[in-house]
Amino acid sequence: MAIRVRLILVPLDFSKHADSVIEWAVHLAEEHQSSVVLLHAYHLPVEFQQVEGAYLPADFWNSVKDGAKDQLAHYGERLRERGLAVEEITREGHPASVIEEEAERLGADLIVIGSRGRSGLKHLLLGSIAERVVQKAPCPVLTVKSPHP
Repeated sequence: MAIRVRLILVPLDFSKHADSVIEWAVHLAEEHQSSVVLLHAYHLPVEFQQVEGAYLPADFWNSVKDGAKDQLAHYGERLRERGLAVEEITREGHPASVIEEEAERLGADLIVIGSRGRSGLKHLLLGSIAERVVQKAPCPVLTVKSPHP
């Protein structure tokens, strides 16, 4: 059985771990002549929405979306310089749900996602986007654990 990886979905949170995720995705894309879709999902946590008196400027979401588009464009340009076909997508919504929906919509063959390796109370309280994606994604998922400094 030949494994075909035509499209790799790469969700990014713009953390310091993003470069490790990108490097794995690039390696696999070059190996399989795959196209790459960079994805960033942004949302306002429910906890913040419930804070009494919380105020967001009228252009808050436009600013968040524009900033995400600029950062994705930066990563996309780096990948294009290496000869890869790249698309960039920004979407509002809970990251795990957006990743699953986009993987399905695009027909992704693989998702390459970062895992920060949270444990203990932080993991219990915050959950893990990567863990949920592994459980619910419509395709295989490669989780990249960033090297410790």
